Amino acid sequence: MDQPQLRTLEATCIQEESPQCSAACPIHIDVRAFMGCLAKEDWRGARRVLDRTMPFADIVGRICDEPCRIACKRAEIGDPLAVGSLERFCVSTVPMVLKQPKLPAKGGSVAVIGSGLSAMTAALDLARKGRNVVMMTGDEEVGGSLRGYAEEILPARVLSGAVETLDSYGVNIQFGCSLNKEFFDIVRQDSDAVFFDRDCAGLAALSIDCTHPDPLTLAVGNDGCFAGGGTTENGFSIMKQVEDGRRASLSIERYLQKVSLTAQREREGSCQTRLHTVTIGIEPLKEVLPADPAAGFTKQEAAREASRCIQCECKECVKQCAFLQEFTDYPKRVARKIYNNQAIVQGTRTANKMINSCMLCGQCTVICPHDFPMAEVCRTTRENMVAKSTMPPSAHEFALQDMEFSLGEFSAMARHQPGLDSSRYLFYPGCQLAGSAPETVEQTYLHLTRHLDGGVGLMLGCCGIPAQWSGRQELFGQTMQTFQTEVRKLGDPLIITACSSCYAVFKEFAPELEVQSLWQILDKGELPEQKTAPPQQLLTIHDPCTVRHEPEIRASVRSILKKIGIATAEQPYSGELTDCCGYGGLMQFANVPLGEKASRAKGLRSDLDGLAYCAMCRDNLAASGRRIAHLLDYLFPAGGQEDPLLRPNPGFSGRHENRARLKQHLLTTLWQEEPTMPPEYKDIKLFIDAQVMVLMNKRHILEDDLQKVIFQAEQSGRRLIDPENGHFLASFKPVRVTYWVEYQPDKQGFVIHNAYSHRMILPGDVK
Repeated sequence: MDQPQLRTLEATCIQEESPQCSAACPIHIDVRAFMGCLAKEDWRGARRVLDRTMPFADIVGRICDEPCRIACKRAEIGDPLAVGSLERFCVSTVPMVLKQPKLPAKGGSVAVIGSGLSAMTAALDLARKGRNVVMMTGDEEVGGSLRGYAEEILPARVLSGAVETLDSYGVNIQFGCSLNKEFFDIVRQDSDAVFFDRDCAGLAALSIDCTHPDPLTLAVGNDGCFAGGGTTENGFSIMKQVEDGRRASLSIERYLQKVSLTAQREREGSCQTRLHTVTIGIEPLKEVLPADPAAGFTKQEAAREASRCIQCECKECVKQCAFLQEFTDYPKRVARKIYNNQAIVQGTRTANKMINSCMLCGQCTVICPHDFPMAEVCRTTRENMVAKSTMPPSAHEFALQDMEFSLGEFSAMARHQPGLDSSRYLFYPGCQLAGSAPETVEQTYLHLTRHLDGGVGLMLGCCGIPAQWSGRQELFGQTMQTFQTEVRKLGDPLIITACSSCYAVFKEFAPELEVQSLWQILDKGELPEQKTAPPQQLLTIHDPCTVRHEPEIRASVRSILKKIGIATAEQPYSGELTDCCGYGGLMQFANVPLGEKASRAKGLRSDLDGLAYCAMCRDNLAASGRRIAHLLDYLFPAGGQEDPLLRPNPGFSGRHENRARLKQHLLTTLWQEEPTMPPEYKDIKLFIDAQVMVLMNKRHILEDDLQKVIFQAEQSGRRLIDPENGHFLASFKPVRVTYWVEYQPDKQGFVIHNAYSHRMILPGDVK
């Protein structure tokens, strides 16, 4: 990702866009921050917000015609915020906090004709920028139309204070000027630029037409002349006076710098914002009215009214995504961190864990009103880092080893239907279903062979999605190529997938293959006659994230549920909006605690017991403590299984054993073949306490790993003994990870007390 790509990507995220109120304000007061300060009773902070942007805050804050109120999002659910009244409270209660600095003088003389609010604003802004400003008026005091306000609304002392402010910035105010053609000729000759305040009564006597200034630049007639303010066809607006004064000062500044007067001015004045703020679910609160309208708000009343502000923002993706919540950032900032992480040449790449923690599920993109591709950013970043050897292998090594096992000699197989030499169909249950419910896989396959004509082959293996998620493109490509070769050997049958991830992979990366979901096949065909009795209670459906864009598959699942009498209730975040269970993107391997949070979050979308049709969703939610069943548990129940909602999570070791046992069982019973003999260390029998097994799962340690350690230790005698309890401690490093086991021999095998692993290279390891 280069800088232009980053900029384009950042522009997609709208979180930093102005809220509706600030966008509607001609001078873009940070209303959100103003309300936040008032709600916290930070009166000086609130005044500082006004002083930062509002010229002559003591004046404007008292008489602002609050265009922001019309735009307030609270109006969608009740009364909008009383912004103008709160501004009046603030400037009446708190004196100036922030005086804007004056920049060093940089030449350029500017004449400001008139003394209304537009002229005052232009003079103030230009003087702050170091310009030599002379304000000329035929009146004897400043203010123009402002002097028409009642004393209780706009006290005379406030207007006098404005004169002091202008004087403090070096503005030369000349009163009682004769406004005529000769006056204008002299002024134009002596000044580099001129601004005419149309609130000035004597402008008609000057030899320049100020009635139709350019709407963008406010330029009129002669070169270097600008005009604004006054009454328009829409009447007299205080904020229009301020806007024109500020717009004119910016035009004059550009004019004096000899740069474009029109470039990049789209955001000046009232403008549109892309910020998307959802008000559904926000409590409608009535506007707080002051007990004494003439006196205005008390401090308590002001704080209560300001606390109604909903602090508009988007963050719709963050509200739902465990990944973005964990790293407390919205996509724009995440993308910037990822870019900076990639740009590091020497030093620590601190964002690696964040990059590897995204579930790549795409939920945020669906939620985002502008389709920010967060998953795509994280996935391509992983690929780039792997290609450059800057991504440590540790984050995904366990998952890739699990994939390797699924594709290895003890788990993988491809056969035509027993007794046939061709296949019209090929059942591909996927590695996770085979690891979670091997008996169900067998029963499903047998059902397909009985009800589909032309032969149904079977292939056990892995689609390679862990390699793709981890950024190992070469490995993923090899896996897909091997898979396609095996499919061709079987005669290019129609592939029936029980796993939605497999379905998504084949559909995207092998489009030439014909693929259908098991759920579509079952929905169109015959369902088994002997099924588990449907539960009496309602179940909530947990859609897997990989069917987010597959409405037909989701519909087939719901159709099957209806046919077999399982009553279900939809939850708000299902279908296109469904969450990931924590397996997607290999989150649960790269960031174990976050993976557990994601599983819990998905399970807590509903208080009802759950039903999944993805093996990993079912197992992960079961591991998080939810009562949940797989749809196949009801269609093809395993022997001895009473309540599918209570089936436990098999764990990583259990999945390994289930895959190997499934292949061995099918080869011997259906195909009458001799199974592959397991290695010698598999004869070691382990006794593992439930708490130790939980620990092993969290540490990504398999029973297979412990068997290797103990086998090596018992064969070589290389082990330590704890004299206090008689426990042995041994280690073994099969590839990169060193496994340590605390164990105790037993008559029937070995009792495991503890297990851990590390990646340190010990002195004895160095050759």
